[in-house]
Amino acid sequence: MMGASIGTAAGTLGPAAVAQIEVSGGSVGVAVAALVTFFVALALSVVVTYQCVRGYRQSQRRPMLLLAVGVFLLASAPMFLRLLLGNLNAVPPTTRIFVVAVTELAGLLTILYVVYDP
Repeated sequence: MMGASIGTAAGTLGPAAVAQIEVSGGSVGVAVAALVTFFVALALSVVVTYQCVRGYRQSQRRPMLLLAVGVFLLASAPMFLRLLLGNLNAVPPTTRIFVVAVTELAGLLTILYVVYDP
């Protein structure tokens, strides 16, 4: 974008000023790798949850259904919540962290119930 100008509240920045703008927070490659990793982990957690549900449908055993719910609450739901709540300006970061932590805790407790249920 050589020769382009960027308009701001203070005026228009010419090509020389645009060349001096720096990006903070890491490189584009790292950001893309983080996003790809996030979506691969999200897809894998959905696949694991689906396999648990499939196992429940074949066996009709309640512990298998609870395991599917626990895996969903532990892995998939927090990722969806992070994605959704992270893009809403109305939700403070502390609330987002709390909601995600409670969801993960519920998933762990559900899985522990399945493991230790006599």
